Amino acid sequence: MRKRVIFLVLIIMLVSIASAETKLSMELWNRWTYKIVDGADDASTNGFSFNRGYFRLEPVFSGNIKGRFNLDFFSREDSEVEIGEETDSISNEGAGLKIKYAYLDFSNYLWKDATFTFGLMKTYFGTIYSSEYETIDKDPADKYKFSASTDYGFGISGYLPQGFGTYNVAVYNGEGYKKTGGNIDTNMAYLLNLRIVPVVGLEVGGSYVMDKVYNEDADDDKEINKMAGVARFTMLPNLDLRAQYLTRTEKLGDSEKTVNAISIMPMINLADLTNIDMELVLRYDMYDDDADLDDDVEGSGAYDTMIAGVNYFMMRDSKNAPKLWVQANYSMKNYKYEEKDDESEMLVQLRWKFSGVID
Repeated sequence: MRKRVIFLVLIIMLVSIASAETKLSMELWNRWTYKIVDGADDASTNGFSFNRGYFRLEPVFSGNIKGRFNLDFFSREDSEVEIGEETDSISNEGAGLKIKYAYLDFSNYLWKDATFTFGLMKTYFGTIYSSEYETIDKDPADKYKFSASTDYGFGISGYLPQGFGTYNVAVYNGEGYKKTGGNIDTNMAYLLNLRIVPVVGLEVGGSYVMDKVYNEDADDDKEINKMAGVARFTMLPNLDLRAQYLTRTEKLGDSEKTVNAISIMPMINLADLTNIDMELVLRYDMYDDDADLDDDVEGSGAYDTMIAGVNYFMMRDSKNAPKLWVQANYSMKNYKYEEKDDESEMLVQLRWKFSGVID
């Protein structure tokens, strides 16, 4: 598998160099993690790791056609890896490689201000496609397994009239970017995403996904419906308030299960107050793995998470985008079932990226 990935990278690089212009960029995450479970005398995790790296090529073939190719790589042990709606635990003592993006954008071919995208592309569900990892923790849709961040498919994106928002319509495999070939069933996932900006400083919208998953042990496929409601408030100086509600209903025969999550995240820009390029991030998540099961009984996996973090930007590029910055997060995970041990975690991460252009 690794040889095929390397071969594909070489092919992509050759195609990119042959194009008119190609932007090359890389982002790296170096992290220290200290984790303790309530009641334990010692920390369950205390160490450094290289948690993630991105290698990106963005070739421009013409004014209307451009592409993106991303490699997602890491070097850490006993990593928990999301695969579509599921989670697998793998043990890695070397570097892991995954293709994260591989798509082409065709702009203004269908109609004005519309972009047709084909390939391994973003999943436009909730805020997962716009998240910049403002906290070290994953976006809620990713963390709680509502959606993979990218998937294979095609879609149309564009702007609403008069600049009142954006829309995305897409068809995906539905299994996420870590499953291909024989691991893909014949049922497609259909997505609709809408963002509306009624006034400057306020954005509201939602996402809907309809999917089916083949189940060899049942007569019927599992029907999955996912919805997200999002809001963002930026009217007050130095305050960026974001909130979203996620729900997923799984139906198989007469059995039905609903999973819910709520996330609220205010961010305060401290640069004007301290003359230091820094922001304070707070996040509160409520997760319920089964809405029909009482939260405080045995078998419940419901929990709340509170995160307090600081992002300190040490360097920015010519476009004012972060180039070198430090993130520090302290999180507390409290289970609703009192017999389950709560967890607390301290994370400090150095993120840095660089880019250049191949003519």
